[in-house]
Amino acid sequence: MPSRLGSPNKNKKFLLNRLQDMYGDDFHPIMKMAENAVRLHDIASKNDTIDDLKRSIDAWDRIAKYTEPKLKAVDCYQEDRVVNVIIKRFDGKGSR
Repeated sequence: MPSRLGSPNKNKKFLLNRLQDMYGDDFHPIMKMAENAVRLHDIASKNDTIDDLKRSIDAWDRIAKYTEPKLKAVDCYQEDRVVNVIIKRFDGKGSR
């Protein structure tokens, strides 16, 4: 029987329990990623180098994947009283 939508499967629960055994009961991987993203952001602010800035952006991008829905590009244009909407998927293909 499948898991309830949004609940972790047995493998994820096992892994999270193992990580919490190793790093403490309050350990959560996404929160740890956010802490490290803040550290990278501070380093990038002080060093002001492109590489550090890219690392900081990548770290925040990874956090955003867990907190925000992915957006799709949308083009709208009007043609003879008809509005055409084109939604572009991330693979670069378009659909109407």
